[in-house]
Amino acid sequence: MRIRLSIFLLLLAFFSLPASARHKKATDVTIDSNKAKTQTLTENDQRAFDYYFDEALSLKHQEKYAAAFDLFRYCIAIDSLNAQAWYETAAFYINLKQPEQALVSMEKAFSLNKGNEWYALGLAGMYISHDKESDAIAIYEDLVKMKPEDENLLYQLAGLYAQTENYKAAIRTYEKVERLIGKNESVSFEKYKLYKTLNNPKKAIREIVTLCADYPYDTEYVLLLGDAWMDLGKPDKALVQYMAAKAMDSNNPAVALSFADYYNETGDTLAAQRQLILALTNPSTDVDMKLNIFSPILATSMQTADSVKIPKYFEILLEQHPNDPKIRDLHVQWLLKSGQKQEAKNELRTVLDLNPNQLQSWKMYLELNAEADNQQQLRQICTEALTYFPKEPIFWFYQGLSWISDPVSEADSTNHLNAIDFFQKAVAVAKPEDAVFLSRLYGLIGDSYNALSKKTLAFEYYDKALAAFPGNILVLNNYAYYLCEDGGDLAKAERMSRKTIEAEPKNPTYLDTFAWIFFKEGKYGLAKIYIERAVANELDPSSVILEHYGDILWFNGEQDAALVQWGKALKLQDPSEILFQKVETGKYVNP
Repeated sequence: MRIRLSIFLLLLAFFSLPASARHKKATDVTIDSNKAKTQTLTENDQRAFDYYFDEALSLKHQEKYAAAFDLFRYCIAIDSLNAQAWYETAAFYINLKQPEQALVSMEKAFSLNKGNEWYALGLAGMYISHDKESDAIAIYEDLVKMKPEDENLLYQLAGLYAQTENYKAAIRTYEKVERLIGKNESVSFEKYKLYKTLNNPKKAIREIVTLCADYPYDTEYVLLLGDAWMDLGKPDKALVQYMAAKAMDSNNPAVALSFADYYNETGDTLAAQRQLILALTNPSTDVDMKLNIFSPILATSMQTADSVKIPKYFEILLEQHPNDPKIRDLHVQWLLKSGQKQEAKNELRTVLDLNPNQLQSWKMYLELNAEADNQQQLRQICTEALTYFPKEPIFWFYQGLSWISDPVSEADSTNHLNAIDFFQKAVAVAKPEDAVFLSRLYGLIGDSYNALSKKTLAFEYYDKALAAFPGNILVLNNYAYYLCEDGGDLAKAERMSRKTIEAEPKNPTYLDTFAWIFFKEGKYGLAKIYIERAVANELDPSSVILEHYGDILWFNGEQDAALVQWGKALKLQDPSEILFQKVETGKYVNP
């Protein structure tokens, strides 16, 4: 059995009380006849204590917690019998995730001022969090003796009794609550569960029967009695209650749900599903309940012929709740699972129009549109998303990518400058620990600078990319290739290119780069080995790869074979000007 008020809430409520409430002498309750223990301080010590304690409180309110904590501990050094100072250190130890030390401080505070109810409650909460329920019970029993009409204290004590399996004491305590506030659904249901645990079904059902007798025309309690009979394995008696509830309020969605439980329990799954659909399509059913009903129906129907009914259910739900984002989100998920991407995009657009402050919806909408490869549309989406989430790097990233992903505009220097600007903005808001993403951004900036023929800046950003994430294979390949083309450090280029081959030994682009570096180094035999692997692993070799193949063959003394490869390269898109000269002259031409 769980305690009604969670430990966290109890401690949170306690430690968020104003200091004046926590530290005042308790006049309304005294759980120990001893007054707060004190010690006589000299006038100077008392003045020092008061000054430093007030300063510590001020620092705490300024959220200068480390300094405040030090001063509170210094106050204890001045007056070790001051309960307030011990309490304050307990609060800090909780925030520092040092529960054992927090308990020691709280025990000390309570021992010095047992007349403070808040200290008592705080210590009881700590005992519960340390699985010392018997110690917590002792504190609550003393509190209840002094405040026998405090229903909250009684609730806590009853919950503790139940948790420690003292069920009879828990029932007696709940009965005290009833004498204070009268019959109550929550208390009756707790007693019902306790009697059931004690294997006393007669008393268990009597709790619900008595509750229903007090509220004979309340459909909720009639259904509760039916549920109790179901819980006790008496479906026939449960059915009587459900029929009575239906006669009272046939349009109540809770009635349909209870019937669904009854039919499931008695093995009539089709009848159960019909009842669930009644509740689902009932305008009176709240949205969260509809989602609880619909989610399992949706999951099951995807595997059966019932999937044809799902669009109709969604149509009904969206007609009843056109502006509910939860239903529309569920609709998006179903559309994606059923392969209806365009419809999912349209629905996501509606979701974002209803509530644009949904980061995950923007990301999903962006991802779906990225597949369509419409760069202008991607820019529009990113621009709009950034008005709501300016610190989300993914939108700056795609904004930059859109300027260099269009083959038609890729050669435009303005596009590369735009891309660099957006990539830099993505870097500015990216998390420092996201090394892989930062490496990708630096690599793309390097690519754009290379396209602008700014080699020094390009290589600078490639170095940044590899410093962030040394395993960035794409950057290793591009850096190695452009370094090779630029007549740079070929040994460095070879080392980088070798890493790409080790990572992806059949990647034709990486094999071509590796071969080309060997060619530039004059290692023509090695170059031929790797360029042939590149061609073998590429179904449709590019003009660049075939031209490289021809060049390497030429320097390996295979001039006729070289002419064949140059001829093939010439028939493909984007042949180089040098390639035309090679084919026309029938010999290798230096770039």
